Amino acid sequence: MMDLWFDSPPPPPLKALDKHGNVLYVGSMSKVLGPGLRIGFIAAPEPVIERLADIKMQTDYGSSTLSQFAVAKLLTNGQYDMHIEKMRHELKVRRDFVQKLLSTYFADLAVWEQPAGGFYIWLSLIKEIPLQLLFKKALQHGILINPGTLYGNFNSHIRLSYSYASFEELEEGLITLATIIRSFRA
Repeated sequence: MMDLWFDSPPPPPLKALDKHGNVLYVGSMSKVLGPGLRIGFIAAPEPVIERLADIKMQTDYGSSTLSQFAVAKLLTNGQYDMHIEKMRHELKVRRDFVQKLLSTYFADLAVWEQPAGGFYIWLSLIKEIPLQLLFKKALQHGILINPGTLYGNFNSHIRLSYSYASFEELEEGLITLATIIRSFRA
């Protein structure tokens, strides 16, 4: 997701500093082009690539030639760069929209940092509440949240995605989620 930055590009990856071939650089096209697109890439010493290619062939008989061809075309004809620029702009607009909603409805419920890119904002709830119960209550209202416990020992965190839902759904969902969280404080 190195390409999904908003205001300034991230520092170069560790691989850019690797003079001895000790760093493997791995990425995927699924986040920037489509979740069903299972095409990844690796920059590594040739023996590593050969071994990984052999393992991949043994496990899944290779990726779709058509999808690989399409991605290669996008990367070489400039359409990928145009797509990324448009995606960055749209995600930044969505992030800013959600930031305003959070400032309005969550200022007394959580703290967060403005993401520099990507699809998510991490909320850290001020008062710890049972995240599994919050998850179930939110789901009853048609809201899917990702409790931080899915990603490690983040017992008071929620990962909110702003990439898919419409602006109306984001607003309605966040207002409802704030109401649900407040119900735990009562």
